[in-house]
Amino acid sequence: MIDACVLPLPSGGYRMWYKDEADHAHTYAADSADLAQWTVRGPAVECSAHEGPNVFELGGSYWMLVDEWHGLRVLRSRDLETWEPQGLILDRPGQGTDDATYGFHADVVTSELGAFFFYFTHPGRTDEGAVRHGDHNDRRSSIQVARLRVNGDTLVCDRDEALEAPILPLEGPVR
Repeated sequence: MIDACVLPLPSGGYRMWYKDEADHAHTYAADSADLAQWTVRGPAVECSAHEGPNVFELGGSYWMLVDEWHGLRVLRSRDLETWEPQGLILDRPGQGTDDATYGFHADVVTSELGAFFFYFTHPGRTDEGAVRHGDHNDRRSSIQVARLRVNGDTLVCDRDEALEAPILPLEGPVR
């Protein structure tokens, strides 16, 4: 088990999604009432080999992103039980600094400011995984951020959209 993601269930308790390496790199689920004892539910997503499941709520639906190593598969659910595969995001190069390859393993932060999608790229590699430079840049990762939105029943991400930093009051001295 690797790449665990935990979300509180609407009816109480918690659900964890994780990669089961022994079962063709599919996502499994387990439930817990107390975050200490877990009951495995079994396979949750078997549409492809993947890793890094991340689950969040946005726009009245639950969404799961999984890394298929050629972009991130989007899955949608209304009940956290049945997952409908949608398209891919981050499957084409971006225009930003160090963002010209596939996007990998994501995490989503939702707040009153919106939904923000953090992912990484390997700027020294091609999308096929080949090294470009033959030096330390081939092993380097770069963290990127983009905004997520729901348009109808579709999760969308424009990785090239310029994000403006909000002006927030600071507490305490700035060092």
